[in-house]
Amino acid sequence: IGALLIDMISLVDDFPKRDSETFVRDFKLMPGGSAANVAVLCSRLGLKTAFSGKIGKDHFGDLLFADLYREQVHIEGSISISQRLSTGSCYICVDRNGDRMIMAYSGAADALTIDDLPVDLISTAKWVHLSDLRNVGAVEALLEGDLEINFSLSPGALIAQNPSLAYRLAQHAKLIVASIDEMMQIFRCTEEEIDSIADELISAFDERIVAVTLGRKGANVYSKDRTIGIPAFKVSVVDTTGAGDAFTAGMLYSLCKGKSPEKAGIIASACAAVCIQEVGARSGPKDRKELQQFLKQNGHDL
Repeated sequence: IGALLIDMISLVDDFPKRDSETFVRDFKLMPGGSAANVAVLCSRLGLKTAFSGKIGKDHFGDLLFADLYREQVHIEGSISISQRLSTGSCYICVDRNGDRMIMAYSGAADALTIDDLPVDLISTAKWVHLSDLRNVGAVEALLEGDLEINFSLSPGALIAQNPSLAYRLAQHAKLIVASIDEMMQIFRCTEEEIDSIADELISAFDERIVAVTLGRKGANVYSKDRTIGIPAFKVSVVDTTGAGDAFTAGMLYSLCKGKSPEKAGIIASACAAVCIQEVGARSGPKDRKELQQFLKQNGHDL
């Protein structure tokens, strides 16, 4: 559940300074939206996946709808189309080091209501995942209802910007995947306090798994058994856009397949490593075979 957006990606050598200009050496128009990215990557890895969100009745909406259909993500009856609001878009600037700056316009995605959600379909899901959406009223209503679901949360910048809201959502989550900056923002803690915050989250619900991504340093995966440091795979970084979504998809795939938290972290890290070697939030893995080959080349299996 979340945003389905058009990504407008500008490749530059350096980010422009305030009130200045920089040359764009390449420009790409690509499908995006954090939750949609997760849905697509889970589908590519072989999971039966659906997406729920809201788009506008416009050209971008048509492109995104058709793309999810091609990616074999279930969308019939689960995507709402606004007659009033336009499809959202995301403006992404990527420098020569693969670092990025993002400005997101949610558009119709921000108008999602509980009535837009396919509750019958959601009730059959092994996992229900929410990513980076400013208006999460529909999901809050879903979580406060009678439906029992395994809820997964990747707050992203938009949810993390509202710490009290993010904290409430985190209490419902069986899986939390967040960057170190998002964790510090949500729980109003220092980097050194994150271990204890994760331990408290798991003490409150011992089936909970917390994965904290650390960029080039890899990730830490916390569970009731232990805390595991997952090193980042060494690859040539082209674009870090979508790395967190790829990591989340790897975690969800692994947990659906009954993998241990440690194995899930390794697979998730591999998904992120494959993704950042090309431009775009959905650049990889293209399928389970590509992921399997990457893991094998790096001394692991799927």
